[in-house]
Amino acid sequence: MKNSFKLLLVLTAAVCFAGCDNFLDQPPVGGTLTQEQYDQLSNRLEGSMRGVYSMLYATGGANHDVFGQRSIDMYGDLLCGDMALTDESYGWFSYDERQLTRANRSGYLWSYYYGMLRNINMVLATIKTQTTLLSNIEKYGMPNKGLSVVDGEGKVIYHYDENDSISGIYYAEALTMRGFVYSNLVRFFVPTVDHLFQAGYNLTNYPCFPMYNEDNMNDGAQPLAMLNEVYKLIDKDLTTAIAFYDAFAQQYEGSSKLEVDINVARGILAYFYLNRAREFGMTSSDPLLAEPMRKALKYADDAINAHKHEIIPNSTVLTNGFNNIQDKSWMWGQDVTVETTGGLASFQGHVDIHSYSYAWVGGTKAIDKGLYEELPSWDIRKKWFNDGTANQTYALCPDKKFFSAKNPNSTATDNIDREWLSDNVFMRIELMHLIAAEACYFLDNLDSAAMYLTNITDQRIDPEVETAAADYATYKTSLSTDKAKFAEALILNWRVELWGEGYGLQTFRRLTSHLYKHKNEKTGKTEEKVRRGANHSFSPGSEISYDDETTYTMQIPASETNYNPHLDD
Repeated sequence: MKNSFKLLLVLTAAVCFAGCDNFLDQPPVGGTLTQEQYDQLSNRLEGSMRGVYSMLYATGGANHDVFGQRSIDMYGDLLCGDMALTDESYGWFSYDERQLTRANRSGYLWSYYYGMLRNINMVLATIKTQTTLLSNIEKYGMPNKGLSVVDGEGKVIYHYDENDSISGIYYAEALTMRGFVYSNLVRFFVPTVDHLFQAGYNLTNYPCFPMYNEDNMNDGAQPLAMLNEVYKLIDKDLTTAIAFYDAFAQQYEGSSKLEVDINVARGILAYFYLNRAREFGMTSSDPLLAEPMRKALKYADDAINAHKHEIIPNSTVLTNGFNNIQDKSWMWGQDVTVETTGGLASFQGHVDIHSYSYAWVGGTKAIDKGLYEELPSWDIRKKWFNDGTANQTYALCPDKKFFSAKNPNSTATDNIDREWLSDNVFMRIELMHLIAAEACYFLDNLDSAAMYLTNITDQRIDPEVETAAADYATYKTSLSTDKAKFAEALILNWRVELWGEGYGLQTFRRLTSHLYKHKNEKTGKTEEKVRRGANHSFSPGSEISYDDETTYTMQIPASETNYNPHLDD
């Protein structure tokens, strides 16, 4: 149904690293197209969507810490301290280890997401203006029996053809990716609700960033949108995408997991609602807390109950290597090939000590030592991280979580993998269970919260630890009887299960700063603070201050403020 036209990929991959409005207004340079040029392309919908997807792994040339979404994932995990850069000698990611991400990464995040947005809006504009799909839906409604619109008496009112179906699928994909873009802009460029309220803002009067859609993308610079307007667009885009997938893609299997589908849309929407502004101290009856939590639970549950993906079983926790897109837990990811590998400029090129990488030669990215020590002895995930007994250079690196399928064990020069073909994961089903667990916790349903969380931890018991089964049984019982213990377990599982997958910063901003208690390695006392572990190359043992929100919220870059007449300096 959707044949590959790879030549269009080069033409339509809008990988532009300038300010978003400048990018939107300028004549085409290199891979950037005007709407007029784009409209003249054959098979333009597929070409442009492939351009959107290609940005997920686009590299930054000589900059080996710029390689699309997985580099952004690393920025966040390093910024919050859950990932430690143990040696800064190569320079890459030093900004993030030193908590200077805001000053040095904001421009890249801005251009990355707004560049992706440009291509997405081209797809939506083309479907809206150059196909009959949306006008027919407005006239006849969505198909409700195959591709037909059938009335209550079984009469076919209208039948959508295959071209309509293809357009409907691309429409759903584009809306999903726009929801992804805007939810990420909110995550990175909007302060937490605590800081918004402290500064005198609320959801209706906080101006966050310019909002572009298929109707205004060619109208020049836009003013800052209010946060609630962005919230409404994210919800509308993703719920509409889900409806279009349901109507047009029931019989369709994407050619790869790089193409977003109905469950990815559900996952993005569930995570968006989990992160939505609400005060931590609110009760479950408060609409500002309860409504987002109910929606987060609903969409996470829908993805789980689709039964297309499975939690990584205990038997393969230490052997799957997070290197193969065929893994049943992966909902969304990239199949890395010889043509698409970033080489050293890749996640694998920075974390895998079994590949020719910065990690292999000493620039290790490791789990924070304090976080590692929080893991109980029964938890097999402790073995994801090298204990350092054989070689201190690799202490606490993720050598059993992320490793090459070609060379899963050796660090010998003759065995090292020099192909960098490990696949990239963007979303897996464990995320849905964590979202559901947290949502139930905030809705005061501790039994259900414990059920979702233990769906994961039941598969994380170390069979080689003699007391593991008994210790885990005690732990499991406490989750549904002790709210404080559940909160600690929830946070630990967010930070460890998804370590290195890009969720650390939001976990810190959403939960850790409020709930996590830290054992001070020097004094032995438990503190209500978050501190960097002893293995960080920069400022080990120092407090990571939640109150300084400017550290964790990106700023609109100068390339935008200098160009956009609606923005003040």
